[in-house]
Amino acid sequence: MMPRQNTVGWIPGDLPKLLFNRSRLRLRILCTSIFLIVVLSLTSISFILIQPPIDYVAVQQTIIDIPTPPPFISPPILARPGPEIATPATELVGAFLYHPFVPPLPAGYLVNQIVRPIKAHRSISDECLDRWVSTGQWDDPCGEGMVQDAIVDLVYVWVNGSDPLHVKARAELLAAMNYTTTEARFREHDELRYSLRAARLATESWPHTRWHVVTADVPHPNPNNTDHGGRLGLVPQWLDIQCAFRSSDHHPSIHLHHDTEIFRLTGRPGTRLTFADAIDWLDKVIPSFNSHAVESQLPHLNPEIVADSIVALNDDQFLMMPIPPSAFHSTLYGPVFRMQPHLLVGGDASGDADGNGEWRSLGWSSHLMSQRFGLRKRPYTQHNARALSVPLMHEMSLTFGSYFAATPLSQFRGSHNAPGELEVNTIFMATHFVIERHREALLWSWIVGKWGGHRGVLGRDQKKRMWRELGGREGDMLKLRKATRSTMEDLEFNMWMAGVEPPALAQTQSGWGHEIHLGFDGRIQRVVRTIGFVNLKENIACGDAIIAALMHASTSGLSIFLPRAMSAEAPPFPQNPRAFAVRLIMRYTYAIGESPMNFIGPTTAAETVTLLEGADHRSDVLFGINDDWRDGEVAAADKVLRDWFQRRWPNKLECEV
Repeated sequence: MMPRQNTVGWIPGDLPKLLFNRSRLRLRILCTSIFLIVVLSLTSISFILIQPPIDYVAVQQTIIDIPTPPPFISPPILARPGPEIATPATELVGAFLYHPFVPPLPAGYLVNQIVRPIKAHRSISDECLDRWVSTGQWDDPCGEGMVQDAIVDLVYVWVNGSDPLHVKARAELLAAMNYTTTEARFREHDELRYSLRAARLATESWPHTRWHVVTADVPHPNPNNTDHGGRLGLVPQWLDIQCAFRSSDHHPSIHLHHDTEIFRLTGRPGTRLTFADAIDWLDKVIPSFNSHAVESQLPHLNPEIVADSIVALNDDQFLMMPIPPSAFHSTLYGPVFRMQPHLLVGGDASGDADGNGEWRSLGWSSHLMSQRFGLRKRPYTQHNARALSVPLMHEMSLTFGSYFAATPLSQFRGSHNAPGELEVNTIFMATHFVIERHREALLWSWIVGKWGGHRGVLGRDQKKRMWRELGGREGDMLKLRKATRSTMEDLEFNMWMAGVEPPALAQTQSGWGHEIHLGFDGRIQRVVRTIGFVNLKENIACGDAIIAALMHASTSGLSIFLPRAMSAEAPPFPQNPRAFAVRLIMRYTYAIGESPMNFIGPTTAAETVTLLEGADHRSDVLFGINDDWRDGEVAAADKVLRDWFQRRWPNKLECEV
């Protein structure tokens, strides 16, 4: 998010009058609504005005996919645009092959602060988006072919911890820091080879997908004797990277991205960063042996090479059977998040949790989210293949710039434990950032866009009408019950009408997934009372209650949130507030999904045999395995795992050596 600009002209000019109108209010929600104009207008929306309206979908759905999608022929798609990319060079150092490259110039280490649009939304007309967002129906003026199956790339974070130059660099840094770490994080079991084999079978129907491997790089041991540059990127030794770089009918192209190529310095919004800042920062964070640090730089993947929509995987995560791209992303419904609603992560700024695991980063990340969006516990994101939007991750990294810059200061997990500079958990934050921004977009549309209008003032009559629209009468309280929505029933139909293969639907949960906005605490009913001003950051349930009440008042679509249609309205308010709100809501749409999955962490070879045999008898779509083996069990367990890999995925990739 970009810093608030003093020149933003359309923020209501009568804001002081709006905020401090002390007339008797009928309802706590309406008073809270007035306060929301400050929270949303000044801190949440201003970044959008940096460039023309960014693309935005409105809705969340609960999707449960099963591994038997119906036969489907994707519509023809134009060749994927992109720059000409040079075939990667290779260099043999000792017995190991590397990718030599020239690191970026200092200017390349400063983040691009322009908020990115979502490319797929550009082809959808305002008229179609209005129909889609307001009704939840894909019909005239929307039609088949206006959107296509999302282009979804796979992004692996991988390192060969057995590489001799990597081992040497790691040992030198540990000695210099007088630090110890868990060697299991760097053990190599050939997981990436088989995860890619599995992905080839699972994603054969995905149009124009690319695969990306984000991995480490090391200094060249003989920097004066190289023609290619001073850095050597790690390479899977079993893969012909020059062959893999060229896609064919049998496999997508595989691109390597090394740490030194993607690390970018971000800062607190409004801070001017210099080349000297970037060089000083890079000297402190490279080399990195911390997956949290590497993941914090995924927002800076080259948007000309990497798709807007990605599935992020570790090398020990596997797609077990064919699955359509819409099970992870669709243009209509956005990324599909998979979470554990009963495992809630509360904010923790103490840094007391174990830094070798992920819970210190999770607690810190939830704390940062609560500071920005309001206090609540947030559900854990499932530890498996995760859907992410790169433009929205990039926006998030700008919003929390100083915290993302601090994360790579931990060159090993937990090694930098300074107050206020803990590691963020990028996957967790990226998921909940979209959820919170979608919530804000709905509230802005209803309070500011629909009712506040260009005058930015809510009078007594308007407040009464707002209260009635929420379903209230002349009493002091409104009891909210679970809304009955029809939109979820239309998900599969809408996708077919748009010409997109839907994920198979086994069942639905509450339409549009708004339990997530109620903190996943299961308490759908809310009581809203008449009261004065409240601070939404202290009581975010009030905003949740507004959304729940409006959902309850309509059966499909989000038209109740939107400003009235109009041809034009003079600035400083958005010229067409309805079109603005539609694209704002569209940008942050997401779905809540469930897939059969299995995640194991055996500690012995015998336990590994048992758990893998169990996996063979399950029908999971997603599978993950953690190396939690005891020291004396590693060799035997490694053989068990490699044998299972080979039985499960025996056919080589086209470019395997």
